[in-house]
Amino acid sequence: MRFFCNLWLVIFANARYLKITKYDENEARRLLNLAAASYGDELLSCLNRTFKDVTKYKVVKIVNNPCDVIGTICNNYVVASEPHQHIYVIFRGSRTIIQVLLEGWDQIKYQPFLDMGMVHSYFFHAHNVLWPSLVEILNSTKYQNYGITFTGHSLGGALASLAAVRTVKEGYRSGNDIKVVTFGQPRVGNFEYAMIYDQLVPNSYRVVYRKDIVPHFPACLKNASKEAVDHNSRACDAEFNNRRYHHGTEIWYPNGMTNEPESPEAPYMECVGAPINEDFRCSDKLKFYYGKIKEYIWDHRHYFGIRVPEFGKSGCDVNYPEGLKKPNT
Repeated sequence: MRFFCNLWLVIFANARYLKITKYDENEARRLLNLAAASYGDELLSCLNRTFKDVTKYKVVKIVNNPCDVIGTICNNYVVASEPHQHIYVIFRGSRTIIQVLLEGWDQIKYQPFLDMGMVHSYFFHAHNVLWPSLVEILNSTKYQNYGITFTGHSLGGALASLAAVRTVKEGYRSGNDIKVVTFGQPRVGNFEYAMIYDQLVPNSYRVVYRKDIVPHFPACLKNASKEAVDHNSRACDAEFNNRRYHHGTEIWYPNGMTNEPESPEAPYMECVGAPINEDFRCSDKLKFYYGKIKEYIWDHRHYFGIRVPEFGKSGCDVNYPEGLKKPNT
């Protein structure tokens, strides 16, 4: 009896170290390289530095199309691996300050998406610009049995999630054949959209670094009935399905990240608590202040020890985690 009691104590003491989800940090690091590559013109260099046997991976499509009223270019590219029977679909994040401002201005506008609820209209229009080229890949008999991983940073994460759920919704793949891993992704749609998304794409992870502010925009409706913590911070309200709300599981790194593959894994939280998708134990509990905006933007640009856009432009060279030119922010 004592043996079983001691065994139970050991299991209980170590329960917090047991993985809850299928999130894979090593895979996430590789996907961040691919997301970073979308910001520059060094795709092949990034592929060489991401996969051990790059001959098994090939860029099969690159798309650059105007996606807003001023002709800002939205981008995605597709990598296919015949030996692994797998496709990677990568979307670029916000490239210009004007584009970021347009996204912010458009946050008050939402519109229906495939009978799945409402989504951010800027994301919706950018998605529709890029979708037809992806359909060509999805319809190709060459790739019809390939699994698909969607990824992207910032705006790219939002576009990755829309493309993933539409791929399942329209029957191009089953939800079990799809994975989504994004970095610093904003909220894409309302609560109804989030719940339907979760049913269709169960293997979906939103990586959030420290106090990255972008995942907290557009703002959710706060639950005024719950007790406030951390300087009046309140949890998102899951009772109103017409308000902005996250889909997928947040993976929160509250302290630090490293770009050294051989280093121990940075501690992270698998945010599966309440409220659903907006776990108040994780980054949602943070309170943000205008005077610290540079700090929050720094976190948004830096994941796993690299400055994402500049790292991609440098060809994903680990010797230049801030890119070839080291900016001040």
